[in-house]
This record gives sequence, structure tokens and C-alpha cells, in this order.
Amino acid sequence: MVDDLDDRREYFRIKDRLVIEARAISDEEFLQLDNKIRYNPTQIIDRGCDMHFLKECISSDDKEKNQVLSYLVTINKKLEMLIDFLYKPEKDELYHSSHMEVEVSGNGIKFFSDLEMQGGDYAELRIEIPRFPHPKITALAQVLKGEDCFVNGSKYREIIARFIVINEEDRDLLIHYIFTKDRERLRLKKELFCGQ
Repeated sequence: MVDDLDDRREYFRIKDRLVIEARAISDEEFLQLDNKIRYNPTQIIDRGCDMHFLKECISSDDKEKNQVLSYLVTINKKLEMLIDFLYKPEKDELYHSSHMEVEVSGNGIKFFSDLEMQGGDYAELRIEIPRFPHPKITALAQVLKGEDCFVNGSKYREIIARFIVINEEDRDLLIHYIFTKDRERLRLKKELFCGQ
């Protein structure tokens, strides 16, 4: 299956350390999750006008209302992040989580996991974008390759998967993150070479 791929890539890819949660799913689960993931993007409240119920009860002055509302939205995002961090269960039985170096693009991902997945299997993936407010993108993927390997003396599976179902807004969010990281890498490289 991997032999059919050529060297041309539709999406740019980077290497980065990301939190990936993965679980193998059956064909039936794939069909159940397809529409839910395809048509429901990751929900992030970025603008004060998204919180209509607060906007009416804060103040009558528009400038003050927008300023207070933006502070409340920022505080709410920070509180949600803290709650997620503190409330995280010890072990999620369904998902296998890893925080390692991955190769990611808008079309797929290569990562290491302790899951036994082979080429042709389906997986549900959750990819946490390490930018505030830390959205978690969900995608359904098909495993192209799953091989045993050793990382730092521990046995893992190297999984190469292609996104089959991903919300287009989530894909755009992922691509934006990839380009932002690459710009940071290029800027750092430029600064290192200019400083010599």
C-alpha cells in the first residue's frame, strides 16, 4: 500500500513533539463517527461576540462591554485549560496517549504507539495543538503502515496513517499550526546563522 505513494506531497509536513491520543476502531465505529467528525469542527471561542448571553448583561457602554467581555473570555479559556489539566484521568482505557516526536501534515501523521495496528486498520486520532487554547483535533485515519521499532530501548509500533475523515476547519487549523512552526524554525535558523 505504501509503495503506491510517490514522492510528491499534497501537504507540507513538519517534525514536532505533540500529544497524540489514538485508538483502533472497527468499520462500524468508523461509519458511526464519520459524519460527527466531518461536520463538527473543534469548538474554540475566540471572539467576544460568540458569548451572546454575557454581552447583554455586562454594561450599556459598547467599548466597556467589549473590553470586559474579552477579559472574561480569556479568563474562561485559561480556567478551562487548567480544569482539563487537573482533571485528566490517570489512564484513559479507550485511547492510548503518547507525547513524542511525530511527523504531521494536513494529510496524515507518523507517530509511535503501543497499539497493535496494521496497514488497512482504522484509527480515531486526537491531536492536541500546543497553542493557546490547546484545541484537540479529532480525525479518522487509515493506517498505511504499522511496524515494530525501538525508541529509547522501549518497543513501540511506528504508525503511518492518512486522514480519511477530518473537518476542513480542523485541517486548516492544523495546516496553520504547521506553517507557524516552520516559520519559527526558519527564523531561529536565520538568527543562529546571522549571529555567527
